[in-house]
Amino acid sequence: MSSKSLFGLYLGAAKLIMIATLIVSGLSTAEASNETFTGKAVNPRGALQYTERHFVNYENGTVSKSQTVYYDPFDRKIGDLISDYTHGPQFGSYDFRDIRAQYEDGAEVADDRVRLFRKESPEDDFEAKYLKRKTDQIVGQGFHHFVANNLEAIARGEVFHVRLVMPSRLDQFKFRIRKRKIEDDTLHIRLDIDNWFLRLFAPHVDVEYDIQTRRLLRYEGISNLADASGKYSKVVITYSYDS
Repeated sequence: MSSKSLFGLYLGAAKLIMIATLIVSGLSTAEASNETFTGKAVNPRGALQYTERHFVNYENGTVSKSQTVYYDPFDRKIGDLISDYTHGPQFGSYDFRDIRAQYEDGAEVADDRVRLFRKESPEDDFEAKYLKRKTDQIVGQGFHHFVANNLEAIARGEVFHVRLVMPSRLDQFKFRIRKRKIEDDTLHIRLDIDNWFLRLFAPHVDVEYDIQTRRLLRYEGISNLADASGKYSKVVITYSYDS
């Protein structure tokens, strides 16, 4: 596998993790009917690259729908993401749009299969592929749901091997989720490719969770949004909650 292909896998994984922040606190505020929170993404120079504004709806204590809107440092809209959890958070359907790059992808989950789709530019037709649903799959927002439900096991050192469904690649790939360390009430988790040889060449994603609230506190990895020059740079995102 080429370095370009490895970067593509990593970018797809990064996108899923960043999309997964949509249900970040659903387990800790089950009684709420809606929730809002914000993510601030800075580049390696410490400059603000974009802002994420999240709006989450709940029905009977379970996440049902959500929307994220992305803004550049001048507060201009540059992307959006709409999600539906009819088939459960681990198999969340979603539609992601990068306005500046004029790119779109997503997933539609059915009872027995998942339809992946992507569109590289407005002039292109949508490409699509179907995958059979499997119990170890994670689709879109399912990443957080999986981590939040297994936070204690991860903290104890259990390593989870999963298939991340990546619409950007029209495929699914094996990754592992594991603990890096625990500092006070913060659990540091790493997502990387589930192949020891490929891990030598591929980057990884690091996230931090509050063990008590199960909220995502920090993300570090490649951005899922291209910057103004069209490049995908490394970002650090910190999250703040309205309540």
